Amino acid sequence: MIVFHDDPFTPFDKEPSRGSRGPGPGIRRSVAVPDAFVPQSSEAARLRVGARPLDPAQWVSPRDGDWAPTIAMKRSLLADRPREVVACLSGAEEACDEAAAGVLASVGEPPSAEQGIDALVDAAVRVADDLCVLQPGADGAPVLTAAVLCSPNRWRLADKIGGTMGAIHRPVARYPEDLDAPVNAMLARLSVGRPVWRVNWGLSNHPSLFQPEVPPATPGMDIAAMWFRVEWQTLRRLPVTGAILFTIRTYSERLSDFAARDRAVVNDFADLVAKIPEDVAAYKSIAPYRDRVYDYLSG
Repeated sequence: MIVFHDDPFTPFDKEPSRGSRGPGPGIRRSVAVPDAFVPQSSEAARLRVGARPLDPAQWVSPRDGDWAPTIAMKRSLLADRPREVVACLSGAEEACDEAAAGVLASVGEPPSAEQGIDALVDAAVRVADDLCVLQPGADGAPVLTAAVLCSPNRWRLADKIGGTMGAIHRPVARYPEDLDAPVNAMLARLSVGRPVWRVNWGLSNHPSLFQPEVPPATPGMDIAAMWFRVEWQTLRRLPVTGAILFTIRTYSERLSDFAARDRAVVNDFADLVAKIPEDVAAYKSIAPYRDRVYDYLSG
């Protein structure tokens, strides 16, 4: 069951507690998506990996005002519905240990006293980012072998664990044509000490970070009350196990707040919304609102 509300830190199927209920349309409920993570209209014609070099010392997103509520949300999900947010395959324990140690050291936290997936969980509840581990499968292609995923973007961890990147992203519009080969090539050449970052974006009629299901379309809703959702993703090769740590930090910003940014940024994003192919617009949940979103942002 989908419950519509305005609190990013309350699951998609729960009512916010009285103390956490959002302050209403037009008032920012969470931090703004960083300017560097806002896609540009030049990206409209074709989906791209868009991987960029990352400082090797930066394992997770910058600390900001949403870290505390995000971590509180993660702890609540781990307590209430752990099977939905944690998964681990046999053989991933050492990679979990290495990933957790790196994440915790990067943010000045003491090492975990746990091992395996418990160590990855311990690391995940001390940062705002989700943590996923990829390891070579039988044919050498990386597969998802462990994860602490508390901000799923309309997919369920249980359906993806053990899958290759192609299998995981099968519902993504134009993934086979535009992204499958470039993603596989990027992962193959990913080297220790040279991590990368990229972004994934969309629009949503629901703010929840924990959003494993697609909410029903609400084409008549106030466009200002929609949400701009961005995932900041990093990938790095771990030196000991050779596994890949894939981190995801999700931002959910009310569209009315985004519209108040610098006009050049807003107009460029409006142009992107207008130009993306129809199948991409449908996948990113923009299609039912595209014209109204463009009019709202460009106006």
